Amino acid sequence: MNKHDCQNIVFHCIDFRLINETNDFIKNTYGDCDIVSVAGSSKEIADGNSYLLKQIEISHNLHHSVKVVLIHHSDCGAYKNSYQFNSPEEEKQKQVEDLLKIESIIKERFPDMTVEKIWAELGENNITFSKL
Repeated sequence: MNKHDCQNIVFHCIDFRLINETNDFIKNTYGDCDIVSVAGSSKEIADGNSYLLKQIEISHNLHHSVKVVLIHHSDCGAYKNSYQFNSPEEEKQKQVEDLLKIESIIKERFPDMTVEKIWAELGENNITFSKL
């Protein structure tokens, strides 16, 4: 691996409540990464927007990334502005459905890349990251 290579491109939400913990999680779990921070994380891919797919293409071609990491979180404003959820569980279910759809889209377009899905659960005093 040369100095311009990295293994991963990571998508996460812009939500200020998660930034420090998310940055620590990324650094400790994945090391050097291309990082894309947008409202709703990778939601726009599920919604049919190709801009974020272009970012994967650039990372893959320029930095030879081999894994796409999708970090979504509870209590997400981008999702709440798009849908009417009756419970936190319903919001998570919709996001997990979107993550599976996004994974399928990415694998179809970039068959040599893997996709890792992470859920960040906001607690009162902490954030818990877990693989889905």
